[in-house]
Amino acid sequence: MVKSGREGKNLRLAGVFVFLVVGLIVMSLAVKIIFIVRDSHFDGSHKFNVVFSSEKTLSVASFSPSNNSFSVLKINENIKPEDVSKKLEVPIDGIIVATDDITEKNISSTIFKSLLPLGNSYKNMTIFDVVRVFLFSRSVSDGSVYVRELSSSLNPVQRSTVITLSFTDPSIYQENQSIEIINSTTVFGLGGRAATAISNMGGNVILVSGSDSLENTSKIQYFGDYTYTVKKLSDFLGFPVEKLDKKAVADVIITIGKDSVGKINF
Repeated sequence: MVKSGREGKNLRLAGVFVFLVVGLIVMSLAVKIIFIVRDSHFDGSHKFNVVFSSEKTLSVASFSPSNNSFSVLKINENIKPEDVSKKLEVPIDGIIVATDDITEKNISSTIFKSLLPLGNSYKNMTIFDVVRVFLFSRSVSDGSVYVRELSSSLNPVQRSTVITLSFTDPSIYQENQSIEIINSTTVFGLGGRAATAISNMGGNVILVSGSDSLENTSKIQYFGDYTYTVKKLSDFLGFPVEKLDKKAVADVIITIGKDSVGKINF
């Protein structure tokens, strides 16, 4: 009887131990999923730009859920995948490094292979992003895939047109908020480069100026509602956001301070 009682007690302790272990595993998985979802960028409603890189090809796919389409920009220039954002002056949300050459016909399969063990690798994206981009790419008809090429033979106007057509964000374009850029650094031309990058996104830049006084801290100020344009600019530039009490020259004012020199993606 004593032995039987001990065995029963041991079984109960073992059951409690297994329950605690399983509970910890479930909790850790739940926490991990929460962090993955929190760190994901593709919301299924707005533009999402992904670089696709292989040994021989380099392309950028710009997914546009608002009109259920995507653009593929083939880059026939010697650019590293991690430098695409700075060279093209556009926001890049993720990179997929593929083992096979990439065309507009195999974009979906290339994304899918990123979900497989020992498949293609991805950077600056979560697995949740990859799954959602894959599902979206499968929903787009062939007639809504737009292919363009970027090469060193294009003149500046042609190059700008190709980039703008490929990367204009419909939501930013439709909001049409006026944007002022103030270069409060000693780096000449930084405001102009920022204006080009924001215009490539569909932003309405109405004024670029320098400042008589240098600012240490970069910031984005806005009047009225906190819009998608403000959020996207903050995400792209990495600048904190402040709300204005009174409207200034523009709806949105971007001040580039000394803290951003050498760090911004344009």
